[in-house]
Amino acid sequence: MIVDSSGLTVPFAILCIVDLFGIFPIVVLPGPIIRCGWLGIPLAISVFAIQVYTAILLGKCWIIAEEIEPNIVKKNRYPYAALAELIFGNKVKRIVTVMLDVAVFGACIPNLLIASYNLHILGIKLSSERFDVSPCIWLIVIGIVLCPPLWLGSPKDMKWIASSSVLFVGSVSVLTWIAMYGTQREMYAPIPEPSWNSIALAYGLLAFQFDVHPLVLTIQMDMVNKRKLPVAIICAFLITCSLFLITTTIGYVRFGSLLSSNLLDQLSDSYILDINITLVTVQICLSTAVSTTALFQHIEHFLEIPKEFNRKRCILRSCIVMLAVTIGEAVPRFDLLMGLVGALLTGPLMFLMPPLFYIKIRSLRRLKIKKSEGVCYRTFPNAKPTPIIGFKRLALLTFIILAGTLATILSTVSGIRDTIIYAKFTPSCIMKLFE
Repeated sequence: MIVDSSGLTVPFAILCIVDLFGIFPIVVLPGPIIRCGWLGIPLAISVFAIQVYTAILLGKCWIIAEEIEPNIVKKNRYPYAALAELIFGNKVKRIVTVMLDVAVFGACIPNLLIASYNLHILGIKLSSERFDVSPCIWLIVIGIVLCPPLWLGSPKDMKWIASSSVLFVGSVSVLTWIAMYGTQREMYAPIPEPSWNSIALAYGLLAFQFDVHPLVLTIQMDMVNKRKLPVAIICAFLITCSLFLITTTIGYVRFGSLLSSNLLDQLSDSYILDINITLVTVQICLSTAVSTTALFQHIEHFLEIPKEFNRKRCILRSCIVMLAVTIGEAVPRFDLLMGLVGALLTGPLMFLMPPLFYIKIRSLRRLKIKKSEGVCYRTFPNAKPTPIIGFKRLALLTFIILAGTLATILSTVSGIRDTIIYAKFTPSCIMKLFE
C-alpha cells in the first residue's frame, strides 16, 4: 500500500472529523433529543453506534478494494462512487454519486442559515437594536466571505482550518455550559412522552449531524496510514458525543423540554453568550470549508479541472456557494431542512450502502460485464481468499439494512409533511420580498 508522508496523521484526521461534526451537536441537537423523552438518549446512542460501525466498514471496503484492484487509487477524488462502481457497476455508481453530491450540498445550506441568523442576533445585541441587518443580507455576506477558504484543495490542505475549528468547538461547549447555568431556572418544562413526530425529527437530525460517510473516504485518501481510519473515527465520535451528552444532561436539568432547535436562543443575555455566538458563527464557516471538499473534488474531476490550485477551481467553488446561498434564501426553517436531508439522503449512505458494499466485496472475485457481443467476466487476480462472513455479523448487517430502510422511509415522509406545514407559517427571505 502506498504511504503518503505528506498526508494526514491520525490526530489530524480526528480533527477533520470533529470539525465535520462541528457545533451542531452542542447547540442544535440537545433540544430535539430532550423532546423525545426517555427515548432520546437511547436513540442517540444507537444511531451513534451504527454510524461508527458503518463508517469503519466503508474504510475496510476501500482497503480491500486497493488489494483486489490497485488502479482504484487513481479515482481517489471520488472514492465512495469508485467503490460503488467496482462492486456494483456504473448504474449504482451514478446513484451514489447523485446522493453524495446532493447530501453534501444540502448539508452546507443549514450551516449558512444558522451563521446568518447568529450574525443578525449578534448585531442587534451589540448595537442595542440599532444595527438590525436582516439574516437574508447576512447570508449573502457570509457566502462571499466564505469563498476564499473554499478554494483550498482537500482536507490535507486544510489542517489549520480543522485545528482552529476544533478549538472553537471546545470553546463553544464550555461557554454554552456556563451560559446554561447562568440562565434563570424558572424557564423549565417537564420532559414529554416520546411522540412519532419528535422521534422522526430527532432521527433526521442525528443522521444529518453525525453522518461522516460522505467525507470519511476523502479523509482516508489523505491519511498517511489508511488502515488507521477506524481509530480516527472512534476517537472523533467519543470527543463529539461526550460534548453532546454533557450539554444534553445540563439541558435536561435546567430547561427540560423548553430547549429549541437552537438552544442559544434560550440563554440569558451576557457577554459570554455574545462571545459564544461569534465563535459558533466562525466555526460553522470553517467547518463548511472542510465538509464540502468531497463535493468539490468530484465535480472538478468530472469537469477535468486539475488538482493543483487554479482559476477554474476558484470560479467553480464560488458558483456552488452562491447557489447554496440562493437556495438558503428560499428555505423557511433550517432544522426542517437538516432533518429532511438527514432522513432522505444520509440514511441510505449511512445504513444501506456500507453494509451492502462490505458483504459484496468480501466475496468479490469476478465482476460480470455486459458487452455488445454478450456477457463476460472481469477477474481480479490480486483478490485474496477471505473468510466467509459469520452468521452473527451477517445478521447484524442485515438488521442495519432493514432498519435503515424503514427509518429512511418513515422519517422522510414525516420530514416532507413538516416542511410543507411549517413553510406556511415561516416565510423565507424570497417570500418576504413579495409581502
